[in-house]
Amino acid sequence: MRWSPWAELRAHPDIWVHRCRLDEGVGWWCPQDRVILLDERLDRRTARCVLAHELAHALLGHTGCLPGYGARRWLATRIEGQADRWAARRLVALDDLAEVLAERPPDVEAAAAALDVTARVLRCRLDGLDGAERSALRTRLARCDGAA
Repeated sequence: MRWSPWAELRAHPDIWVHRCRLDEGVGWWCPQDRVILLDERLDRRTARCVLAHELAHALLGHTGCLPGYGARRWLATRIEGQADRWAARRLVALDDLAEVLAERPPDVEAAAAALDVTARVLRCRLDGLDGAERSALRTRLARCDGAA
C-alpha cells in the first residue's frame, strides 16, 4: 500500500494543516504553532508532495528559520535536503519505482505522474538511492528486461 502524507498527518493530531494563499513559497512548517501552511493554489499531486516535505520538517524536529538563517545558507540547504530525501523515500516505494521504470521509454514526467509525485520528488528519490536500493533496482529491472 502506498504511503500517504494525509494518513501520516492523522497519526499526529498535534500537527495541523492550513490551506491559504502564500505570498512566498508553496508550504511552510511553523514549529511554534505546530502548523503546516500549504498554498491553496496547489494541485492535488503537488500538495501531496509539499505536505510530505513539510511533515518531514515536523517529524525530524526541524525548528524553522532562525534570525540570521539566510547567512547560514549551508544549514538551510542541509535541512531542506533532509526533508526532501525523507519525503521522497516515503512517497516513492522501491517496488513502485521499479515497476514504473520497467516501462519504456523512461520519461521522468510520465513516471512521476504514475507514481503520483512531482518530477522533482522523483529525481530526489533517484538521486538518493543507496547502494542496496540501486542493486535491488538493477536486479528487478534486469528480470523485467529478460521477461520481455
